[in-house]
Amino acid sequence: MPRSQELKRFITGRPPWFWWMLAQLLAGAFAVASWSFCLFLFSVPERPWNYETLRKLGRITPVQSYDPIEAPEGTSSDPQVLLSRFYSLPRDQLAAHNLHFKRNYITNFTKPEVVHYVEGTYQLTSSRQLTKEDLFHPGLACRLEAIVRADELAEPSPYPVILELLLPLDEPVVDSFFPIGYQLTLKYLEHRALILHAATTGTEKEPRLCLTVVPLAFRNYQDPDGNTLPLAAPDPLRVSAEFPVLTENRPQ
Repeated sequence: MPRSQELKRFITGRPPWFWWMLAQLLAGAFAVASWSFCLFLFSVPERPWNYETLRKLGRITPVQSYDPIEAPEGTSSDPQVLLSRFYSLPRDQLAAHNLHFKRNYITNFTKPEVVHYVEGTYQLTSSRQLTKEDLFHPGLACRLEAIVRADELAEPSPYPVILELLLPLDEPVVDSFFPIGYQLTLKYLEHRALILHAATTGTEKEPRLCLTVVPLAFRNYQDPDGNTLPLAAPDPLRVSAEFPVLTENRPQ
């Protein structure tokens, strides 16, 4: 018997309820697949493909700047507390924190979790232009080392907390806004310097913490002459960028 006749006999030989059930099963399978896909897409927006898809569909809000008072509420810590808090975390917990830090930022705090800001005084050691390989472009990456006083009578001294301050700009600049050695004091309610990534780069005897941070409020970031920096909310983001941003801060 030819195949066409076998197929015709198979189709005509099935009762109507068979085809109704088959259609229901296929529709259900399609619904489950669609639901699973949407759940995957929206639950992990930090994945590069997910982020690009959501951005093209207009389902992810571009990063915005905030008024310092209206920025998302969170915890703020000085260098000593930051080192104590993050350096002792197991790798899996630190990775979970970093995931939440990144997701908070790229989703504009739609469902904020583990929002953490830095404060304290930091001294500039180097800077470089951000490129298309970094989280955003144009921008400036400033490497700063924490400066603390052991007590009220002591002189300020270096402390093993490194900041990578990523400044998003409206256009590229030729030089850094700050000279090497410049001391920048970050305050919680004024600067809203948000942690994007934390990495432990030292040893047990000489612990060192590197924090990648980005400003949420722009107006209080000024150069040494008191001029407001030309910061601008970055869009789009390159969510596959490597952290820490500066090569010298990456674990060896």
